[in-house]
Amino acid sequence: MLPAVANRVVVYYQTHYFRDGTFVSPLPLIGYVTHLILAAFHLNMFHIGPDIVHLNDFMPSDPYFYPLWPEINMVQGNGTKVLGMLGGAAPGTYECLVDSLFDIYYPPLAEVIRTYNLDGMDLDVEQALSPQTIQRIIRTLKADFGDDFIITLAPVASALTRQGNLSGFDYIDLEHEMGDYIDWYNVQFYSGFGSFFPEDQYIDIIEYDQGIDASRVTATVLTNPDNGGGYIDISAVLHSIRNLMEEFGTGWGGVGGWEYFNSLPVVDEPWAWAETVHDVMHEQKRVMEARGDPKGAVERKRVASRFFKY
Repeated sequence: MLPAVANRVVVYYQTHYFRDGTFVSPLPLIGYVTHLILAAFHLNMFHIGPDIVHLNDFMPSDPYFYPLWPEINMVQGNGTKVLGMLGGAAPGTYECLVDSLFDIYYPPLAEVIRTYNLDGMDLDVEQALSPQTIQRIIRTLKADFGDDFIITLAPVASALTRQGNLSGFDYIDLEHEMGDYIDWYNVQFYSGFGSFFPEDQYIDIIEYDQGIDASRVTATVLTNPDNGGGYIDISAVLHSIRNLMEEFGTGWGGVGGWEYFNSLPVVDEPWAWAETVHDVMHEQKRVMEARGDPKGAVERKRVASRFFKY
């Protein structure tokens, strides 16, 4: 029998209310999502005290989020890890974490992580940043929150073959120097920086320059054409999932979706995207077992990190 399906199903959760004001509950994702990424946390330069850290437009303690935190606790209680996403398309956050400002702006971020019991942070760097700064952020998070604290990064796909890159530092160099501290990469396969269908670009990343093991590359795709450029239909996503399981077995990095609230294919049931992806991974495992396929979890190209986890 093949090893259990270890592919991640990751969903980004940024829009917390529908247009009619109804709260977008994450609870229907339980059982289908391995990791929920709460977006987007920002650091605000020149703000003071608790106002330094915002979740989208509000402090995390704002009444706007009163429905959110109890349900986040329920999601975690049912086995899903919840990470915060730091940064993204809005510039400025990482400028607050350079050496001269680190001791001012990092402690409030750490306090938010503790207060809301986040399981990790997804570092989405979409502005120029030095290798030294990102390394300090990663090392400090691991030192403060321990080996079980999950640290992921969110490069555009082309950055992992040293092409188009939004972050300023070289991810392959970072992987070679800091791979033991980075749990995996939520790689953006959209917006002109990559496509998950066909799956050739994903394979190119794995084969590039002894770069990054397949178990540590999660392919993030758009869940709705309204969410950006480069949307591919879920049928294409499922096609690539099946092919990558044939190539790598049950332990490659899986798939993530940006974002939750309007995910297709079922209007008004956004959790159906994660349910469909989850079910196809398990179905493909059964297909491979039925024909006696011996392929299990992906063979790693290097010794697994002491921090590695699915």
